[in-house]
Amino acid sequence: MKLSQLYANKNFKRIRFNDGINLVLAKVTRNLDLNKDSHNLGKTTLIAVIDFMLLKDITDEHIFNIYKNKFTGYIFYLEILLNNGKYLTIKREIDCPTKISFKTSDISVNLLDEEHWEKANISIKKAETFLNEYLAFDVLKQWKYRKSVTYFLRSQKDYNNVFQLSKFSKGQDVDWKPFMFDLLGFDGNLLTQKYDTDKQFSEQKKLINGIKNQFSVDTEEVDKIKGAIDLKKDEQLTLQEQIDTFNFYQQERKLNKELVEEIEEKISGLNSAEYNLEYDLEKAKQSFSQKVSFDIDQLKNIYEEAKIFFPDNLVKDYKALEDFNKKITEERNKYLKEKIDKLSKQLKDIRASLLDYNEKRNQILSVLQDKDSFKKFKTYQVNLTKVEGEISRLEEKLKNIDKIALLGETTDKLSDTIESLVKEIKTQISSNDNKVYPEIRRLFNNIFKYIFNTPAMIFMKQNNQGNIEFKVDVTKENESDITAEGKGNTYQKMLCISFDLAILAAYHKNSFYRFVYHDGALEGLDNRKKTNYISIIKRYCAENNLQYIFSAIEHDVPNELLSSFSEEEICLKLNDSGDDGKLFGFSF
Repeated sequence: MKLSQLYANKNFKRIRFNDGINLVLAKVTRNLDLNKDSHNLGKTTLIAVIDFMLLKDITDEHIFNIYKNKFTGYIFYLEILLNNGKYLTIKREIDCPTKISFKTSDISVNLLDEEHWEKANISIKKAETFLNEYLAFDVLKQWKYRKSVTYFLRSQKDYNNVFQLSKFSKGQDVDWKPFMFDLLGFDGNLLTQKYDTDKQFSEQKKLINGIKNQFSVDTEEVDKIKGAIDLKKDEQLTLQEQIDTFNFYQQERKLNKELVEEIEEKISGLNSAEYNLEYDLEKAKQSFSQKVSFDIDQLKNIYEEAKIFFPDNLVKDYKALEDFNKKITEERNKYLKEKIDKLSKQLKDIRASLLDYNEKRNQILSVLQDKDSFKKFKTYQVNLTKVEGEISRLEEKLKNIDKIALLGETTDKLSDTIESLVKEIKTQISSNDNKVYPEIRRLFNNIFKYIFNTPAMIFMKQNNQGNIEFKVDVTKENESDITAEGKGNTYQKMLCISFDLAILAAYHKNSFYRFVYHDGALEGLDNRKKTNYISIIKRYCAENNLQYIFSAIEHDVPNELLSSFSEEEICLKLNDSGDDGKLFGFSF
């Protein structure tokens, strides 16, 4: 398909697109920032209008929504030349953008006043399906035209990456890499399967880890848990039999043993520890209360009474000793305070433990000393309930381990599938069966090399996960060394332009896009490179029946180059002399 003409029912510069090269020329005489909407002449906005007419959904950030009041009542008409030679006109209103009309014709026509449409006011979703059928592409049939159209409507924001357009930058690789793999002649379904399987594998692993964390299970403890269940069931059986026969002898023996061997021993140990801590705490408090006292004045009085000379130096030495003693005392008291706090906490914990063990001892003694069999029966029945609850808990653990095992089997199968897909992808890349990819690489290099006299290379590699990474770099002549030249904005833009043109040329014999629009293509280029660029574009358009549309500011186009364009090839002229020179005849 190619673009034929674009017009509207209100202020809008009607555009007739030439069959080959087309220049959207913006003449700027004032110091304007064309990226600001308030001064936009329309050269960049034109891409947005064409995309709108090719049924792009409009968001709140779209110019037709931001400046809705300025575009009220607008109806646009885009006529495209289909690959079967017929013309298709698409009608879309700003006030009701979800209703689309279509009409075909054998020749290029003006349908501004047309009332009878073949398909009138159909929903945008149905319109996409119909337009897909009208275009009748015989390549990339598994993808709707909207997936690829933006590669041939490159605005300034789409020059950052050759393969990944800005609309995919916030999404996932699965949103665009399978398509790109198909576009390069491979089987994109392999990448889709790989990403889907990766997602399933990740979800399974997340589910397994969730069960492990929630139920505190370890798949390595299956036999240990089974053994614990067996022991608890044996204990359950014994308890049940004793309850059934009112035989509490074994239970009381167990309680006696627990009381003597465990609880009394614990209480005894805690009592000893409590005594030792109390002793240490008391000593620490006594030490803390002691103070070092030294009075230099009192010492002087003693010397005077004894009629002994008290030298000044000795005063200084004693004063130093006094300061030293104070520092020692402060340091000692600091550590004593820490020790007292620590001992107090330990003593508090031990006393709390003593309360717990004493309570437990009282409970056991109550059972052993109680002569009421029914009360004992009730107590032992509670113990039986606890044992049964523990059995249920262990059995639930075992069920979750079984569930993890089943999930693990699924995960293993997914892992095998991933490994197989990684190998298939690798085989595809290394295979010689794909004739499209080598042709695209050859054309890409030829175009870029003609402009810059420097080879450029497209290549792919698999990352650590086995997924595809698309790469493109400028190389040195006859070497595989990557240079830094490909890192500049101008080179990056030309890499994108060369790639788009190479795709169109590679598929020029198929029913596919036969047009591309590049915004600001000449910006930043050396004049000699601009000449090479225009020359290769015109040649490729003529040889491959392609339509090339690009926008440029007049001072970016050398005079001798501009003079080589015919009136038909300059499809649109814009200027900043006034609103009449702008695309819509007004500023926004």
